[in-house]
Amino acid sequence: MDAVTCDDFVAAMEDATGKDLSQFRRWYSQAGTPELAITGEYNGHDRTYRLTVRQSCPPTPGQPTKQPFHIPLALGLLDHQGNDIPLRLAWEETAAGNSRVLDVTQSEQVFEFIDVPTPPVPSLLRGFSAPVKLRAPYTDHELTFLMAHDSDAFNRWEAGQTLGTRLLLDLVTDRAEHRPLQLASGFLRALKKILNDPSLDHAFAAQALTLPSEGYLGQQMPVIDVDGIHEVRNFARRAIAEHLRDDLADTYRALGGNEPFSIDAAAIGRRSLKNLALGYLMSLEEPEAVELCLGQFHNAHAMTDVIAALGYLADTNLPQRDAALARFYDTWKAEPLVVDKWFSIQAMSERHDTLAEVKSLLTHPAFEIRNPNKVYALIGGFAGGNPVRFHDRSGAGYEFLADQVLTLNRLNPQVASRMIKLFARWRKYDEQRQELMLAQLERIVNAPDLSPDVFEIASKSLEAV
Repeated sequence: MDAVTCDDFVAAMEDATGKDLSQFRRWYSQAGTPELAITGEYNGHDRTYRLTVRQSCPPTPGQPTKQPFHIPLALGLLDHQGNDIPLRLAWEETAAGNSRVLDVTQSEQVFEFIDVPTPPVPSLLRGFSAPVKLRAPYTDHELTFLMAHDSDAFNRWEAGQTLGTRLLLDLVTDRAEHRPLQLASGFLRALKKILNDPSLDHAFAAQALTLPSEGYLGQQMPVIDVDGIHEVRNFARRAIAEHLRDDLADTYRALGGNEPFSIDAAAIGRRSLKNLALGYLMSLEEPEAVELCLGQFHNAHAMTDVIAALGYLADTNLPQRDAALARFYDTWKAEPLVVDKWFSIQAMSERHDTLAEVKSLLTHPAFEIRNPNKVYALIGGFAGGNPVRFHDRSGAGYEFLADQVLTLNRLNPQVASRMIKLFARWRKYDEQRQELMLAQLERIVNAPDLSPDVFEIASKSLEAV
């Protein structure tokens, strides 16, 4: 949307609402993402809650100083039982609902709520009401509380992801310092409440019960601890599965009926939650879970269910694993896109021999290195979707990727260039891995007959911060 179109759009909104939206135009004229820093203070004597909101926006080229934005801040306040408190600002005669939008228009504003019976837990930026960065000093207890009780689905999910990230990164530190690993009991109780809440949408419950990914956790660390993140996340998955074993099994049985395939939202949500429950149960490596997984693989009508079960089996050392992979290929070998999923599942397996298996698949009749989709599925699936195996301390994963880049350089330089980008964040890793990645980048840069595309990306990657 260009500037003229933006002005026309805002002008139309002003005509429709009768409001002056001149400050709102700063969303289009000022670069950068605003930040909201929010603190709260409760006064039990007056039964008031003061919310202090400060907004800022970092300098950007050509705009060292930013004027305040008009930021819609949707929020609610939860009492000690998790119920929304009716919201009444100090100048209002009556409460105006349990969730409302505040207009943040100044660098610093204070909003005072009255008739607040207990110290509340604020639910801020409900529904992601504005594209801002939120900084609020939530404690672990408050995040656990919001995760278990917030009536706003977005904030309930966000609280769980924030808390899960915080707890898992703390466990990575515990592992590095040789302390015993233990997952917070409050976090486990909140997950149990989500799983067993019949009022929740199944798709939402599946998202809320999903731990932050290894890749996301790595992004939060100054130096990515590849092995620590992988071990800790698997530990947490098993801890959750052990704590919720019966609930997960009940959920799977309740949703696991082999119903006719449907693409409506309710059916998709049921499949998401059912397969998440199965994944947690499979992390326990118990015969009952394996039986459920094999039954789903062999009998499911929905491809989503079949692929989910095959993915869980592919991570194991079970004797049925190879037979399942062979059966899937034989069934779907005439469907190229499904075969791509088959390659990806094997490339992203957690098994220690995954790299050897990926190398073997390079010679499979269905793999064609001139086909970009096959390259992205197998080589990209391994290097981009399997952090713990690609970043193995031996450097074998880096050597493998460099080998494939040099082969692709002769066949499809554009695809080769995309593969090199998987080396670009080398500075985020420990010194040993940095040296190993740099050696492969230098090997690529110094290779004869290098295409301009590959040379450009490889040389820039060497300089990347």
